[in-house]
Parts: sequence; C-alpha cells; structure tokens
Amino acid sequence: MDVIRQFKPGLKVSLQGEFGVVIDSENSDLSGMIRWDNPKENDFEDWRGLFGTFIESGREILNDDFAFIYINDDGTLK
Repeated sequence: MDVIRQFKPGLKVSLQGEFGVVIDSENSDLSGMIRWDNPKENDFEDWRGLFGTFIESGREILNDDFAFIYINDDGTLK
C-alpha cells in the first residue's frame, strides 16, 4: 500500500470515533473537505491544506472497503 501524503477525494478517514470521506471540492484546488457519516444534511469539516496536522493529531486513514452507515463513498446521503 502506498503511503498517503495528502487528502484526495474518496479517502476515508476517522476522527475521535467519527467516520467520513474526503469529497471533491468544486471551488478549490486543495482537497480536504470531509463529509461526516451521519444523517445530517450538511455535516462537513474543512481540513484543506492541513493533512499533516490531521495525521499528527491522531486521525486515521481507513481502508477503502470501510462501509458508511448514512453516506455513500462520494459523501452523498444514502
């Protein structure tokens, strides 16, 4: 497995017991908008340009086969 060094759309992540996916960002060249896996319509968090900080603070990169409960792999609600 390649070492991941930046946010990319579709990257599945975990933060303090929450799970989410990096979504395509239409208005920026930097990826890092995370859509969290919950039933809320708009639960996004902006980590653009902060990949190193994200990893250093104990966040995790999940396996590609991780299955979300409320969202699809692209961040849309199921």
